[in-house]
Amino acid sequence: MGETRPESWVPKFYNTITTKVDVWETDRNMNTQQSYDIRFISDGCLFSAEDIVIGLCREKVVELAPRDEVGRFAIPINNFLFRRGADLVLIDAGAGNTMQPSAGKLRESLAAATIAEADITHVVLTHLHPDHANGLIDDDLQAVYPNATLVIPEAELDFWLAADPGSEPENVARNRRRTAINLAPYADRIVRAREGQEFVGLTPMLSAGHTPGHTVWFGESGGRRFVAWGDLVHLAAVQIPYPDAAVVYDFDKAGAAASRKRLFDKLSVEDITILGAHLDSPGAGRLVRRGSSYAIAQA
Repeated sequence: MGETRPESWVPKFYNTITTKVDVWETDRNMNTQQSYDIRFISDGCLFSAEDIVIGLCREKVVELAPRDEVGRFAIPINNFLFRRGADLVLIDAGAGNTMQPSAGKLRESLAAATIAEADITHVVLTHLHPDHANGLIDDDLQAVYPNATLVIPEAELDFWLAADPGSEPENVARNRRRTAINLAPYADRIVRAREGQEFVGLTPMLSAGHTPGHTVWFGESGGRRFVAWGDLVHLAAVQIPYPDAAVVYDFDKAGAAASRKRLFDKLSVEDITILGAHLDSPGAGRLVRRGSSYAIAQA
């Protein structure tokens, strides 16, 4: 049986404002600590039930993932901020006031960290789902980041801005409409990111499936490599050890699993720190292989 938490339980990482992502290098003689100039900025969390998972029995999902007293799983929403020269870059933009009351905390977190929204020069998107893009605008539909350029994967932009074919599920049609609203205030400052082309120190790699243009972003800081993997993983306690498990939010469930396993194979053998939109605090770690499965180790 999975661990049961009281309904009022909120993991401390949901209240964390900002933290450096620390990286440890080990050799035969000593440990030396390096810090990326990357900050974890919380947007809060979303609560969901075990029926979001597809391809794994309910009993196994409940066994793996902690729940509150009414059976909900807490899924953190993590955003990452880093400075590169004169650029201040935010990875993903949170949910805004459009989802659950436990989400939409990014603006509050930035203010508490004394980071002015007007100082952010770029917002890099992994994809355009609500918990990553609805926070681009405020309740008056104005830009939250008045001086920022949006960097959006080309395939993702093309899909969500295409005309509604009239035959797609309502949740897809609804997000298509919302995407147009989210992007409207930034219309003259959107960069279409092509795979392999570097932007503000980040290089995109298409990892389609969760959405048609879902993209992970590779970067380097302090001589160390990292990847912001967006929604490659939603429920880490389940999908890290069982990468074939999909979630209902995946546009192409088989494609999402294939992208996940392909990247897992790469990350488990390379020295790359993961920045995960839905990983536990501080949203970072390293992927390691455990037999035929995987686990997250300390970054």
